[in-house]
Amino acid sequence: MENNCSWAENIFVNKGNLAHKHVSEGDFSSSKGVLQERSIRIYNDEWGLFGVLDSLEFKKSEYGTYIPAYGGTYVVSIVEYKVTAPKNGNIRKDEHMQLLGQKICVDSLFGCDSQTYFYYSDTRKREKIEFCKEDYTFFAETLKQIRQIKQNGTIPPIKDDQYCGGCSMKDICLPPKRSKT
Repeated sequence: MENNCSWAENIFVNKGNLAHKHVSEGDFSSSKGVLQERSIRIYNDEWGLFGVLDSLEFKKSEYGTYIPAYGGTYVVSIVEYKVTAPKNGNIRKDEHMQLLGQKICVDSLFGCDSQTYFYYSDTRKREKIEFCKEDYTFFAETLKQIRQIKQNGTIPPIKDDQYCGGCSMKDICLPPKRSKT
């Protein structure tokens, strides 16, 4: 199947948009000594990454990284908003890798070792996420595969264990079969 830059939205995309409404507005706030910036543009040229993260928090700490814009040292934390907490506590691999990509960018931009969290709107709780060497290896390999797919201009075949039921692109990737009458 050819990649023609199609896009579609469904109820899950719309729920995500609503959950992200306040972080997408790009506001700045300060609460309990934590500075919070939202909708931050990030990049890393070495990895070929760019995007926008939901929230970046700066908590004053003598053990933190010097942040020139705030004139002090801060612990830097990435907070990625999600609509629902994962069932069985198992974070989806694509979401895990999304957060790792953000960490790679933030660590490079600020010269730090940022902390990373998912915030779940349904439970109003955040979960700290840690990464290991194998995560970075998997991420690099996945980026390599994505670049190859993009260069070829094709959509990869569906994997046997892949579940597409909630995907907004399902009707584009897997159009319903029409009877020949």
